[in-house]
Amino acid sequence: MTHVTEEETPHGRHMGVTDVIMMIVQRIIGSGIFAVSSMIYRDVGGSPALFFLVWLISGYSSYAGLMCFSELGSVIPRSGGLKVFLPIIYEKPYMMINVVFGIFIVIFGSIIANVMIFGEYLLYALGYPDGEFMDTYYRPIGFAFLTLVSIMLLISTKFVVRLQTITGILKIILLCAVSLMGLTVLILPSRVTHIPNNLHAKDFFSIKTQVTVGSFTSAVMKGIFSFNGWHTIHNVLGEIKDPVKTMRIAAPLSIFLINLCYFLINITYLIVIPSDELLEIDEMVGLVLFEKFFGDSFGKIILSALIAFSVGGNIVTVLYHISRINQEIFREGFLPFSKMGATNYPFKTPIGSLLVPFVITTSFLLIPTSSSIFNYTINMESYPTQIFFGLACFGIIILRKRSPDIIPSIKASYFDIGFMIIFSVAMFLGPLIKPDQSQFPGLPNYAYTSIVILLLCMLYWLLMFKLVPRLLNYRLEKHEETLYDGLTITKWEKIKDVNSTYEPISDV
Repeated sequence: MTHVTEEETPHGRHMGVTDVIMMIVQRIIGSGIFAVSSMIYRDVGGSPALFFLVWLISGYSSYAGLMCFSELGSVIPRSGGLKVFLPIIYEKPYMMINVVFGIFIVIFGSIIANVMIFGEYLLYALGYPDGEFMDTYYRPIGFAFLTLVSIMLLISTKFVVRLQTITGILKIILLCAVSLMGLTVLILPSRVTHIPNNLHAKDFFSIKTQVTVGSFTSAVMKGIFSFNGWHTIHNVLGEIKDPVKTMRIAAPLSIFLINLCYFLINITYLIVIPSDELLEIDEMVGLVLFEKFFGDSFGKIILSALIAFSVGGNIVTVLYHISRINQEIFREGFLPFSKMGATNYPFKTPIGSLLVPFVITTSFLLIPTSSSIFNYTINMESYPTQIFFGLACFGIIILRKRSPDIIPSIKASYFDIGFMIIFSVAMFLGPLIKPDQSQFPGLPNYAYTSIVILLLCMLYWLLMFKLVPRLLNYRLEKHEETLYDGLTITKWEKIKDVNSTYEPISDV
């Protein structure tokens, strides 16, 4: 592999260290920290020591993954993340990984879950409980916010980046403020707070209910869910000022800030909420915390506003990242209407690439489908993504052996790489060896469904690049086309193959 040079895109380099840190924070912190902690506590048998061990492992996984991707990004400094890394690592069969990964990402590029959560919790914050009004309006409200964000991204990317940086800083401040609730209980006497301290050193290592390897593994999976999204900053690597220097600072600092916030909030849960009660909470442990401090009604309003704000920032960042990686995929030219999908005309932003997730998400909002279908779709997206993570991290070893003369400016440790590979393999094999269909009754195993979709993507590649050219006696030749704004895209030309004389047929 020859050294890959940086590519200057029409979007320009406009993000500094603070922007990148806050973008990672916005992408990772959503509603998870307010929901999964009680479930993790129950999975580890009510043991504070095992509880924090789970969060330590989960936090390290995000750090290890980000360091692995940062090494790849320092060697391959282009926007697109996995879309750019995988084809350079796995060059053969020609274009296969490009097509399989590209089609999969475009198909599953929706943010339906977050949009619906935003609509629900905004209505909660405005004082509307569950009922007919909630059922009628939470989807339209989510759609309205999605439309607003899409328009902002369409008109000015730089404005959106500045906005998410400001709101990211505010999110960190608010989360730290939540952790002060636990500190208040520790410092002030219970006659003032009316809340006793429920975390004691003598109980720190005690296990109150049964813990198995399976339940501990389940707890780790839930913790890792709360750190999901660490990889997406590399989708916009080409828009970062001095990306190697910036990522060297921003990557560890952002993960440190997130882990610090999560630790402080989790210790607040253990201080404020009695262990027996914490073991019985199924979801939204944050709601119990706020109700204890502010009462049932007002506590729900405050938490709902905080979750709506947190998820709203997450939507902005995710939609921004999806539009960029879609643009990189359309630039490859193997999908129909690729030029339309890649172009930045007329607003100097990727309107076609932004329109794809907007249309997919809107379609889901309009279809009256049960929430289990949405969760099933999320699992179908997440499962293959873990496969791609493992391939990318294993690819670091391949690149080091293939090109020992190329020294990465950011280097992941072999422990980081090994952890990510082992974790990805475990995530791949788990649903296959011991499938759990209790969550999705009547639906096929999401792991098998995901594999079938990947095989269909592979069939598209096989037809386009192998079988049809052979049957019709032509080959595909790659050409570069530069658009008016300087963005280069790929066009595939059919060249007739007759006695070694090539004649153009038509463009794909």
